[in-house]
This record gives sequence, structure tokens and C-alpha cells, in this order.
Amino acid sequence: MATNNKFIVERTNVLAADVTLGVAYAVLDDSDFGWYGKAGETYEFAARVVYSAVAATDGAAFSITAGAAPTQLAFVSEYNTDATTVVRTMGFAIDTPDHGTASVISSTGFNNAFVYGVIKPSADGFIGVSGIAENASTIIAKGTLSTLTWKRIFVGDNE
Repeated sequence: MATNNKFIVERTNVLAADVTLGVAYAVLDDSDFGWYGKAGETYEFAARVVYSAVAATDGAAFSITAGAAPTQLAFVSEYNTDATTVVRTMGFAIDTPDHGTASVISSTGFNNAFVYGVIKPSADGFIGVSGIAENASTIIAKGTLSTLTWKRIFVGDNE
């Protein structure tokens, strides 16, 4: 009897140390906060980035990044601007969207951003979470609190 049951292993990475964001998109950690993707394979991912900000008016954004433009990519990047307002942006290119302003709830506590979707890389290489800040040295992604979960999705026989 044919079945669509798959044995798919989900992996979780934790950001090892605090990372201060710059004014251009950059991967948060190019060794531990991501995975090595193979060209033509499809991966599902979900990241939660906990971050602090100098001021409630600082802007930040988080994305997915890869060494080359992927064959397919669809993801959502979201964050709160206050206790009841969520900014949710659909992304189709790596290292987007642009940062906004006031993308933090609190300048005294922690903020959360979420990035989740699917990616099919066009070349073998590292895939990870990237971030950008409106102003240099104002946004810090928090190590040991930020997580990335990912898994390879495939059709066919288990490999």
C-alpha cells in the first residue's frame, strides 16, 4: 500500500551569542544559526529572533539569506510595533524587507521578530537568518534566546 508518510528530521539551532545589527543586511551567525542547504532541495524554516533596542523609535527587520538567489523562496517576516499592532511582510527575495521605523515594542525589555517560510536554494551553501537596523548599534539580537528550526521537505522515497 502506497503512503505519503515521511521520516523528516526537524532541527533547531540557537543563536550562541548577542549580535549587534548593522545598517546593511548581514547573517546573524554564519556557522551556528543556519544550515548547509543543497541546490534543488526544499527547506521549511521558522525563526524567532529576540532583540533589544536602544529606543522605541528604532527600526529593525529580519530575513532569510543564502549565498545565491534561491530558485524558490516565500517567507513572512513579522514584528510588533506596539502591544496590539503586528507588521507582517511577505518576502520573495533574500535579505528583504527593508527596516521600518519604530519596529520595537520596548526599549527596556525584549522584542520578538518571526521569520518563517520555504526556500529552494539554487546553489549549495549556507542558509541563515539575517538582520538589519535603521541605525547602527541600536538593535541587538539576543544570543541563547533566539531560535531557528528547519527541515528538508522532499517527495519520493525516504533517503
